[in-house]
Amino acid sequence: MTTIALALLLSLMQAPPSRAAAGMEDYSIGVADVINVTVFGEPDASRLNATVDNDGTIDMPLIGRVKVAGQTSRAVEKEIRDRLGAKYLNNPSVSVEIIKYRSKTIMIQGNVNSPGEYPLEGNVSITSALARAGSLSINAGSYVIISRRIDDKGGTEQIKVMRRDIETGKAQNVFLKDGDTVLVPKAETFFITGQVRSSGTYTWDEELTVERALTLAGGGTERAGSISIDRSGKTMKKVKKNVLVMANDIIRVGTRIF
Repeated sequence: MTTIALALLLSLMQAPPSRAAAGMEDYSIGVADVINVTVFGEPDASRLNATVDNDGTIDMPLIGRVKVAGQTSRAVEKEIRDRLGAKYLNNPSVSVEIIKYRSKTIMIQGNVNSPGEYPLEGNVSITSALARAGSLSINAGSYVIISRRIDDKGGTEQIKVMRRDIETGKAQNVFLKDGDTVLVPKAETFFITGQVRSSGTYTWDEELTVERALTLAGGGTERAGSISIDRSGKTMKKVKKNVLVMANDIIRVGTRIF
């Protein structure tokens, strides 16, 4: 083996677990999840396709009911290993794998290609959840809203995540919780007319300036003059290019007088 190949192998062996793997290790098993419990070399002590009952337990050969709801796979492995080792097997090796996630779900609504209810499999970021829903549709707006329960009395909080953070990967650290609803609103728009090369309706976002709006419209013509904005029934005159555009604004580019 070459020195380079050996170095690559060692780096792979020493690499920390991925975010997804870490998320699965932290996942708490819930009612209706389906798990496999494998006792290596002891098929009669194993239990495959075990659905977690409403009381949060599964029935295991030899040791009977085992409480699994609210526990991680690693914690369940230890309990089963300890109970089997105490009376039935010498130093058993136990593996617990979740094969169907049914206990925890999220709802994704609005302007995605495949809205609906999705299982929450471990630590799921808003980015990966939207990818599972077919990603944002062409009509999606500049932000996403996560609605989350904060108490048992119906209280909720809303978390706003900007679309640009989702698309650039900055939202990878925004994780979803059981029962979250993700709403992708329709894009808001503004209108630009007058001495621009392509007047019309364009998609608005929160950091849009007049200068960038002009760029979207192909720039001003050689006769472009002063700029005004119609906003909420009022007209702003002689607007500078660094002014922020608001949703539903009408930008008018006047004609320069020679």
